[in-house]
Amino acid sequence: MSAATFAQITLDGLLLGGVYALSALGFTMIFGVMRVVNLAHGSFVVLSALLAAWAYERYHVSPLLVLPVAFAAAYALGAAIHRFLLRRLPAEVASQEATSLTLTFGLSYFLAGAGLALFGGTFRAVPYLTGAFTVGPLSIGQARLLAFVAAALLTAALALYLRATPAGRAIRATSQHVEGAQACGIDVDAVRTSAFALGSGIAAASGCLLSLIYTLNPEMGDVFTLNAFAVVAIGGLGSYAGALAGAAILGLAGSYVAYFANAQIAEAAPYVIFILVLLVLPAGLMGKRAA
Repeated sequence: MSAATFAQITLDGLLLGGVYALSALGFTMIFGVMRVVNLAHGSFVVLSALLAAWAYERYHVSPLLVLPVAFAAAYALGAAIHRFLLRRLPAEVASQEATSLTLTFGLSYFLAGAGLALFGGTFRAVPYLTGAFTVGPLSIGQARLLAFVAAALLTAALALYLRATPAGRAIRATSQHVEGAQACGIDVDAVRTSAFALGSGIAAASGCLLSLIYTLNPEMGDVFTLNAFAVVAIGGLGSYAGALAGAAILGLAGSYVAYFANAQIAEAAPYVIFILVLLVLPAGLMGKRAA
């Protein structure tokens, strides 16, 4: 392999990993605050991607303009799901975890059915910025670069929100220690609603960006749920820095395996890495080990 080919494959993997990171941050936020593995995560990603594709196909609207609309809609839907469904789960932690998995699993299929009713079963994509920039021996797809830059800006905005605003600090405090947050006067139930809504909105935002890269249909939500789970499990469940590292690994693995083997094997590569990492580091790269 030449140095130019190595650089090209690495660049492609990192650009894709940046968008994966944004999606995984929504997933890990919900888990970090609520200890809920949201199996409907991928449905939010796919539905927003299909909305972006439909808007571009029908009205030639850029996915970047659809993104805030999709975020707001998913935020409102996520808040409603938590308020009217997840809040009614049993108080016992073990029962709550099992029931939340079942509930979000059923919700994922409900949302997939809604997507089929709204958009049909055909595959859709956004043929937006189909050219590429050439920098020396490297070719950088315009759409992939745009998705990466937008994802990086949104990730930075999320980090600023979590660190610099009272609502963001309440989310961080609740994810670190629920009883401590309650002792400080934080309304934990309201924070959980906000976290689930924000995680859903982030998933929708990533879906608009992924519509620039992937061709999707409403039944592909499970793929993105598994991708997000693999990212956060590799990096460490509940770790935001770990999610960024896991996304980079996922993107690079897919890029290298696709080059040396084929696209079908590349789809399985992240899960092989996921299994190997957990065999060596059960808590993930940056997760906290159990005492």
